[in-house]
Amino acid sequence: MWVFSKKKMYSLRKSKHYLIQTYHLYKKKKHKLSVDTRVEIETALQALQNAILQKDRPLASRLAKEAQGFGLACLKKGSFDYFRDVIIGICIALIIALFIRQMWFELYEIPSGSMRPTFKEKDRLIVSKTDFGINIPLKTKHLYFNPDLIKRNSIVIFTGENMDIHDVDTMYFYLFPGKKQYIKRLIGKPGDTLYFYGGQIYGIDKDGKDITRELQLSSLKQIEHIPFINFQRKVELSHKDNNSLIFYQMNEPVAEFNLQKNQGKMLSPPVSGFITDYSDLWGFKNFGMARLLNLEEVKEFNLKEVPEGVLYLEIKHHPSLQSVQLTKDEYKNVYPKMQLSTSIIALQESHLKALMQNLYTARFVVKNHQVYRYPDTCIGKKALAPVLVDIPDGCYEFYHGKAYRVFWQGVNQELSPSHPLYTYSPQNVQFWFNLGIDWDNRFLNKKKDQRLVPARYAYFRNQDFYLMGAPILKHDDPSLREFIRKESSSPTPFMDYGPPLLKNGALDVEFVKKYGLTIPLKMYLVLGDNHAMSSDSRDFGFVPEDNLKGSPSWIFWPPGPRWGRPNQPLYPWISPPNLIIYSCGAVGLIFCLYRWIKKNKLPIL
Repeated sequence: MWVFSKKKMYSLRKSKHYLIQTYHLYKKKKHKLSVDTRVEIETALQALQNAILQKDRPLASRLAKEAQGFGLACLKKGSFDYFRDVIIGICIALIIALFIRQMWFELYEIPSGSMRPTFKEKDRLIVSKTDFGINIPLKTKHLYFNPDLIKRNSIVIFTGENMDIHDVDTMYFYLFPGKKQYIKRLIGKPGDTLYFYGGQIYGIDKDGKDITRELQLSSLKQIEHIPFINFQRKVELSHKDNNSLIFYQMNEPVAEFNLQKNQGKMLSPPVSGFITDYSDLWGFKNFGMARLLNLEEVKEFNLKEVPEGVLYLEIKHHPSLQSVQLTKDEYKNVYPKMQLSTSIIALQESHLKALMQNLYTARFVVKNHQVYRYPDTCIGKKALAPVLVDIPDGCYEFYHGKAYRVFWQGVNQELSPSHPLYTYSPQNVQFWFNLGIDWDNRFLNKKKDQRLVPARYAYFRNQDFYLMGAPILKHDDPSLREFIRKESSSPTPFMDYGPPLLKNGALDVEFVKKYGLTIPLKMYLVLGDNHAMSSDSRDFGFVPEDNLKGSPSWIFWPPGPRWGRPNQPLYPWISPPNLIIYSCGAVGLIFCLYRWIKKNKLPIL
């Protein structure tokens, strides 16, 4: 007989715990015990069970302590047993976690600012994997997929497998090789044809039906869409002819230029109508890339008379294949330079204040008066870092003219109007506008046609002139009127060409078909909400259907006004993928509960 401490009486629940624990240890070890020992243990456990069923607490407590004695004396696990159980437990947990993350839901952390303002760096999300399909774990395929469930302007999570994305490999749980996942807003579905104007998108679906309302939701009016990252995003030598260059947009070949013949041509579909001019691509001519110049710079870079202004907005627009030259940038790197038109608007004090009131920047870190784009470190980049004096060290950001201090785990706080970040001067406006996205001195104004220009875009909407998503110059502004008057005599004027609408206000379907971007079958167009900082379909191309994995359903960190459902059309809860996966989950939980009850319900002997 084994004796254990009798100092404290166990409750019936605790006695039952030791009965079940000792019984299951005994089942694993009994084949190693002698017949007499087995009989003794079974007799003692039977007596303990009877005492518990009869609710005899003193007797049950004494017998439970004897059961503990059995466990310590002859049923104790060895080192191998502990190691085996830990490995089995970890493997089961990993498999369950893997299936849940791949097929049901997972937690996701936002790594960059490409989806601002909807998501910011360090936001934590719950991502549903059942909104429009059922994924196969660790595979870029679906067990079930319903494209009709996908909504335009919804947000999707997708894997980068088999896509032209740099540094896409990763490891799940440090064990399973896989591909990184990305988050963007889904704009176009297979067969859609889209046209960009005024920071907005107009379009038709595969059947020619107007889908503009779905593309221009009132809840997303602060988000603007630009059809390109820059005018010549990717250029490669032709595989057929070493004298020819191939220009890519949306990671699709759209134009070819023969250097020997000094002649360019647009390439035929699949992804666009029969366009003959590069600037007609999907509405390129409606947009320009802008930077701010002072008087000395505008005279040096643009040798022409300019009206009086405090600062000058230089707009590059209308990319053309009429002339493409191999040239060297400011760092002696050879690159092909496409012909661009240049326009200048003289800005007055009121315009500069309007820019400050609508300023947005990338998140940035100030350290010893030098500025770095978050989350980059300052190691080896001091020579490229801009300088901000009188600003305390810390992490900051501007959005819609308001400055914020960013604290631990992305929690931010709006700064008071007296903070030195709000200090106004024309020089500061130029600094914020030209450097506030990339935070890199290479984007300073150094030459007329420098390669690196800020990701600031200009466009017209309903006769007003927009910068940073805001109408900085209204249609009746004298400066804008003077600009339009001068532009009217230009062979390629930067002006308001108007939305693709008929006189009766209906969508001009034939115009959209001719000049719009058509999404290939089983492909999707995704764009970041923050066009200035997003690598999206404009860079890596369309997302294959098989790569779509799920959609974010809840922001649970940080606390604040964005906590809760993200800004997107709601997916219906009652859908085949949800019903199937949740039913399987319910069956699994019921089965586990049944096994637990069966395992712990008396009598067990």
